[in-house]
Parts: sequence; structure tokens; C-alpha cells
Amino acid sequence: MLLDEPTTNLDTEHIERLEKDLRRWIESIVIVSHDRDFLDALCNKIWEVENGTVVEYKGNYSNYEEARALKIRQQESDYDHYVKKKKELERAIELKKKKAARATKNPNKKTDSDAKQMGTKPYFAKKQKKLDATANAIKTRMEQLHKVDKVDEVPPLKMNIVKADELGNRVIIRVNELTGKIKERLLWKPTTFHIRAGTKLAILGGNGTGKTTFIKNLCARVEGINVSNAVKIGYFSQNIDVLDETKTIIENVQQTSSQVEALIRTVLARLQFFGEDVYKPVQLLSGGERVKTAFAKIFLSDINTLVLDEPSNFLDVFAIKELESLLKEYQGTVIFVSHDRRFIHHIATQLLIIKNEEMELFDGNFSMYQQQMTSKKTSNHSERLLILETEITEIISRLSIQPDSKLEERLQQLLWEKKGLQKDK
Repeated sequence: MLLDEPTTNLDTEHIERLEKDLRRWIESIVIVSHDRDFLDALCNKIWEVENGTVVEYKGNYSNYEEARALKIRQQESDYDHYVKKKKELERAIELKKKKAARATKNPNKKTDSDAKQMGTKPYFAKKQKKLDATANAIKTRMEQLHKVDKVDEVPPLKMNIVKADELGNRVIIRVNELTGKIKERLLWKPTTFHIRAGTKLAILGGNGTGKTTFIKNLCARVEGINVSNAVKIGYFSQNIDVLDETKTIIENVQQTSSQVEALIRTVLARLQFFGEDVYKPVQLLSGGERVKTAFAKIFLSDINTLVLDEPSNFLDVFAIKELESLLKEYQGTVIFVSHDRRFIHHIATQLLIIKNEEMELFDGNFSMYQQQMTSKKTSNHSERLLILETEITEIISRLSIQPDSKLEERLQQLLWEKKGLQKDK
């Protein structure tokens, strides 16, 4: 089975269901995906395509990351050894050159035996020649050293956030008895909560539950949502309609940013736009490159609150990891919609869950939420299994007295449900 980005446009519930179904598949599966949790759940081998070659790694995505990290640590060690050895050889060459230079000078004080041995010019010329030959031999050794490239270092993000001091840790968004509706369809019942400055808030929910509706209402500041006057929102939508196609990448970013060019170039480099790449016209960019450019433009704008709708869509794994890194370092507020579980896990400090027409703010990260859900599910399973056991025992008792086709059918239904619960548990 060949699967090309099978989790795109699926919500978390359906991604997990797909994982469960594919784990039962006994034949081979080849998957192209940027969903790291999905790859972890299903893969026992990773193929990385890089610089025109395919490198195979054993295990799932986490094993692949560990192997890559080990390779980077080895490269760092090899680079340190290379630099140390090169400096040693350079010092040795310099020392031999100095000795060779001194060999041409007659000593100020010398004994009679020295005069006999060293007082002639041929001796000094011969000694200088020998020292020069030694220096050249060391130079050849240095040139033959296997060159090791330095591992690229990620420069820290130091950017000015608009009105950061004024916002501090204050409550900046208050939602008061807000109801979610599309025409006559109810998305969520009246809800009340608040968001503080600096929060990284992930909005979770199935497809069609109203996640995008909420962030659009937030940006529009509809009735029921009070936003501090100090809040400056930058909105990233899946339409990528903030780009001017006639301008280059860096021109698009500079249009709305007061940040210095060095910082702009740093952010673009972390999003894999290096050197002359920043001068590419937007109209020539791929879909993924446009997403990164749009994000960079909003990220570097004169704002203090990022509102992002599925920012990791259409990005490769490496770009997603850089996006995560930038968002974690960002000192402003981040409110985002995503179905990428690892992306949520790495960034979110709070969750806003929309489910069963209810909106609930969860004060904790994604791992804490998953633990709570697992605990509830285990508790519900145990309760349901107890009820099933009681009913099964009762039906078996009645059937032992008198056969009944309807009771027999009900017994089979209960046994089937019990088997399913025990398997899930």
C-alpha cells in the first residue's frame, strides 16, 4: 500500500483511527508523511532522501531522529579534533620556520669546536634547507588532513515584541458568554474564559467543530470577545493571501517589519532560505516555500500576538521543526489550530478543546491532556465492562432455564462489545 500524505485534512480522532486500522494491515506499507507521531506509530524503517541519495535508518521516526542526532554529535567531535590537529600542525610549521630563519645567523658566542663545526656558511645553509624540508612535510600533512565541516549553529532569536513591557502577564483576551454558530447550526454553547499574554494556546477539535470560526471571530473582535488595546494580532490563514507575488521573499517580509535586516535574514535562514534565496520572486516559489514566506512575514511584523490556522500544512519535517523552534522562542502570545500532535506537544502551554458543542479551556500541555483522557477512558472502560459482565451473567442464567432466540442474539451482541473493549484496553 502506497500512502502519500494520508493524514492531510484529517482531524486528530480520524488520524488515530487510521493508525489503528493500518496497524492491523499485514502487508507492506510505504508512507510519505510529515506527521511524526503517525510515522512513529507505524514505521519500522525510514528512508531519507538527501542530496540525490537514499539513506536507510532502522526503526521508527524517533529512532531516526536519535540516529541523526548521533551523527551530528560525531561530526561535532570530528570537527573539534580536525581544528585541534590543524592548529598543532600550524604551530609546528611556524616553529620550524623560525628555527630555519635563525639557522642563517652566526651565534654571538661559540666555542672553538663550534667555530670549527658551525662557522662555515655551507653548514648553516644545509641546516636551513633541512628545517624548510621538515616544515614543508608538516604542511603536506596538514593539507592531507580530512576536512570536517562545522555543524551549522542556530542563532538565538532576539527580536523586539511590540508593547511587551505593557502586556507583561496580563489578561489580554476575555471571552464572555460567547456562542458559536454558522447560520442556524450550533458549534458551541455559551462559553467564558480568558487568555494571558505569553500563552501558547492550541485549539483542538474535530473537523467542522468551529476552530477556524473561533479564530476569525477573535481577529474580528466580535461581541463577546474583548481584546486589550495593546494587543496587535498577526493572522496566518491557509489562503496565504498576505504575499505580493511581484516582490521577492525579503521585500515581502520587510514591507510589514521594523526589525533589522540581520534578524530578518536569520529567521529566513532558519526557515531554509539561505543567502541569495531571499531574492527569489514569490511567484516562482513552491507551495511549501510560500507558506514559509507568509509565516515569516507575519512572524516578523510589528505585532505581539500570533494567530495561526494550520501553519504546518504543506511543510516538510525539517521546516516544521524550525517553525516549532521559532514559536517556542517567541516572547509574544501564540494562538494556533493544528492536528499535528507532536507540533501541539512541543509548543502549547494551554489547550482550548471544542467537543460535543462545548468549548473548554484546559490549563496544561498536550501530554497532561492525553494522560487525563487515557485515565477517563480506562475508567469508562472498566465501568462499561462491569455493566456488560453483569448483564451477560444474567442472560446466561435465564438461557439456562429456557432458550430464547432474542436473548441469544442479545448475548452475542454483548460478548462482541466486551471483546472489543478488552482489545482496546
